[in-house]
Amino acid sequence: MKPIGICLFIALALFCAGCTTGPGANNTTGNATPTPDPALLGTWQLVSFLGADGGTVAAIAGSTPLVTFDREGRLGGTAGCNHFSADYTASGSTLTVGPVVSTLMYCSLPAGVMDQEQRVFALFPMTGGYTVSGNSLFLSDRSGNRIMSFERAAAPTPAPLVGTTWQLSGFSDRNGTARSVLAGTNATLVFAPDGTLRGDTGCNIIQGPYTQTGSSLSLGPLAVTERACADPAMMVQERDLLEALGVATTYDVQGDRLRITNASGGPTAEFRRLA
Repeated sequence: MKPIGICLFIALALFCAGCTTGPGANNTTGNATPTPDPALLGTWQLVSFLGADGGTVAAIAGSTPLVTFDREGRLGGTAGCNHFSADYTASGSTLTVGPVVSTLMYCSLPAGVMDQEQRVFALFPMTGGYTVSGNSLFLSDRSGNRIMSFERAAAPTPAPLVGTTWQLSGFSDRNGTARSVLAGTNATLVFAPDGTLRGDTGCNIIQGPYTQTGSSLSLGPLAVTERACADPAMMVQERDLLEALGVATTYDVQGDRLRITNASGGPTAEFRRLA
């Protein structure tokens, strides 16, 4: 009878351990990410931000800086030039934002947009709290000082891939380094409904087939005219652009921006909607 009693005691102990109702009994629930405040979710357009000198700076007209908070604890958008993203956690009025990851393109217009972008990227990780009042969102630092103000905005409607004239805004060279477009370059792509692509590298005309299924995209083989570019730097840019397009596997359109990526998910070329 003694062995049976020992077994019964162990079985009851294990059963009761599984019936615990105190804090932490449900590990899945205890470790779950808090559901963000519904008032925070959605797309917001930057109105002003704290300048490096401590003054309030208005967002640059025409830059359309946007940030979207999703339910999975991710935020992303553009500060006027590059795409960016970060993780965030919201609980009560507390808001923390992780390091910002962004593409590395350079934009000359509108004037000052790169300074604005770098400042906004620096402010996000400084965030400690937030307040939503009507259609306004205010972010504050850990001392309660306001650092950014936003207004509720509608999520941008993606421009259609097909039929849009896309102007090159940046690309990755053969070493994977992000490059800005040479000043005065007018490199464009147009995807036609019949599955053909036509474009301009800024020096030569390119054309050929493309295949698009869902977010998958393959280009080429592309035929290129053989006109010599007057500027040797333009020839290098053209070579790198063609190589970048040749390894395209996916694409993503956010608002008026097209990003073409390779098999590793890295950006190979970025474009802005021209028409």
